[in-house]
Amino acid sequence: MRSPLLALGLLPLLVQSANIVLSNDDGWAELNIRLFYNSLVKAGNSVVLSAPADNKSGTGSSDAPATLLTKPCEFNTCPAGSPAQGFNASSPRLNYVNSYPVTSMRYGIQTLSPKFFGGSAPDFAVAGFNVG
Repeated sequence: MRSPLLALGLLPLLVQSANIVLSNDDGWAELNIRLFYNSLVKAGNSVVLSAPADNKSGTGSSDAPATLLTKPCEFNTCPAGSPAQGFNASSPRLNYVNSYPVTSMRYGIQTLSPKFFGGSAPDFAVAGFNVG
């Protein structure tokens, strides 16, 4: 039952271009979020990814200020000592936040959206999809 509901929920994204902040709890470099990002962009949407620097599955609604990385990001995509928030140098719309999923989504909405969406808030904030 979830798949049809998910498809109906995403239908507006397929009809017209939307400004979307995308996040997850599995980490910014996880394959599924990158594939989802690419699919949304290919469909004509303006997307900003803002997700945890590392896998934060099971952290629920935890929230804390982002901190300097004391170990490398997930899959060694950024080194220890990297700033609390950062981005992929070749694609600045792919962003990490060294904190929880809630913190990452808020950073995407409050900080990245105005930068990438011409001062506007996103049309949608999308979380997932999940590895587990």
